[in-house]
Amino acid sequence: MVKAVLGAKELSRLMPKKWLPHLLTGLVLAVFAVQTRPASAGETDLWQQPGALSADWQAYQQQSAADAASLQQQLQAELAAAKLTVPLPALKAKNFGLDGIDNPAALNAVLSYQTVLGGWSKRTDMQQVRKPGQLAGSEPAYIPTFDNGATSTQMRWLAAYHPKASVAEQTKIHTALTQAVQFVLRAQYPNGGFPQSYPLRGSYHDAVTLNDNVMTDLLNLLWDIANQSDYQWLPAELRTSAQAGFDKGVHWLVQAQVVVDGKRTVWTAQHHPLTGAPVAARKFEQISLVSSESAAVLQLLLDKALAKAREQKPSSPGVLPALCSGIAWLQQHQIRDKVWQRHDTGSALVEKKGAQLWARFYSLPQQQPVFFDRDGQVYSDVDQLSLERQQGYGWYQTNAKGVLKAWRKRPELAAQCAQIGGK
Repeated sequence: MVKAVLGAKELSRLMPKKWLPHLLTGLVLAVFAVQTRPASAGETDLWQQPGALSADWQAYQQQSAADAASLQQQLQAELAAAKLTVPLPALKAKNFGLDGIDNPAALNAVLSYQTVLGGWSKRTDMQQVRKPGQLAGSEPAYIPTFDNGATSTQMRWLAAYHPKASVAEQTKIHTALTQAVQFVLRAQYPNGGFPQSYPLRGSYHDAVTLNDNVMTDLLNLLWDIANQSDYQWLPAELRTSAQAGFDKGVHWLVQAQVVVDGKRTVWTAQHHPLTGAPVAARKFEQISLVSSESAAVLQLLLDKALAKAREQKPSSPGVLPALCSGIAWLQQHQIRDKVWQRHDTGSALVEKKGAQLWARFYSLPQQQPVFFDRDGQVYSDVDQLSLERQQGYGWYQTNAKGVLKAWRKRPELAAQCAQIGGK
């Protein structure tokens, strides 16, 4: 049996009766199954569940719809002012076309791409100031988003540039970063999770997204805003809210850790926004446990959520059990003395003494390496995939090495895990 660790009371309160329609123009609501079997677009709407939405979820969905309308109104106003009938396209760029803000021109350019809601888009060149009537992202359906580091990256850039900025520039940064923090907190689900994009756009984008470290990036950012000196110039009330958002997110992570046959394992790339159950994304990203994103979660719990002194309280009482189980899972599922190499005709695991790696995905409930092709077919060997998928996706990864190394430096925690039995 596979489930997420959520209480029956919370589940009964959160089950929705119907989905309030989004107002995002031009978006098609693709849907994904909630079951632990493979799912693909168009099968089941994440929000179609029996029961009534609680007041906080109704308010969130209404807020999302209103915010989607605000984005459209902003664009229409710019088009009218610029006397345009269609928006100017934004240029595509990997990593936003720049590595950070180090001068006034870069600051103004990045600020010009901040949407009226406070977030940014992904895969968009932000080297030059956005023109009136120009789209704020090269992929309009992704505006704004947390995917591929969007929004969190720009926020960190602003904070890093702040000490070097002039007084006038600092005023701009104060306004922009305050709005951005409010946007992140506004996008957080009532239960503490984060969607991939906000306003909501349907499909797997509405799932609580751990994929590509979306949620851990945001929680690390909120923790830094609340605790690091780089953000001490932000309003105290806002920093307090950031800490509350972090705590709420950690609580969600602890509750959503996947349980198989009564034992905690790790997490999946996407979880249902209401129940915490695993859900699928693209056809080659079916329901499965994930090694790299789970390692990022465990690093977050170890570094920031776990009490570091006896007088401190952890952000969530279940942090240590979650850590114990997650670390044990990574240790048990590592592949030793092999590296993965891609070549012109495919890929292969190659012997290398001392090497460590993990499969990208592990099947549920079997917890064995699993691989998916673009047609949604499931395979037990990467060599069975099409050449394009073998070469175009990271089916084996080494990210989990970092958290295991950090764990070895905390032997007192391993002793505590032995006492609680890793449960």
